[in-house]
Amino acid sequence: MEHGAPESPLSLLCRGCGLCCDGSLFSHVGLEPEEVDQLHALGIPTQTRRSGTEVLPQRCSALKGRDCQIYAHRPSSCAAYQCVLAASLLEDRVSLEEAQAVVKKAQRLIANGHARRFLRQRFRGRKGLD
Repeated sequence: MEHGAPESPLSLLCRGCGLCCDGSLFSHVGLEPEEVDQLHALGIPTQTRRSGTEVLPQRCSALKGRDCQIYAHRPSSCAAYQCVLAASLLEDRVSLEEAQAVVKKAQRLIANGHARRFLRQRFRGRKGLD
């Protein structure tokens, strides 16, 4: 992203959420073969599955707090993923502020151990990364 260019509402939501990267929704992210070397060059470890395929384990080591440190260079599966909440924001069914409130609620429920159903309904409703 260029300095001075405002972030899109979707980018602001995603970079303040991190639930798809912190292990709350997925155990791993599938990778294209060329992405493995790119991640290693960025210092991000991958994991070899029993099938021999390389994946990005979750919690992602590029996640600092709730912000992806390699956002501009993230794997294609990460870039393509869109949770139900993000889709609602893009379709103008919720405002950025409403979406951010949902994220805060999810984070509170996760901290209290009561998040499974909420996450499934609000975030994971579409095909996931794993």
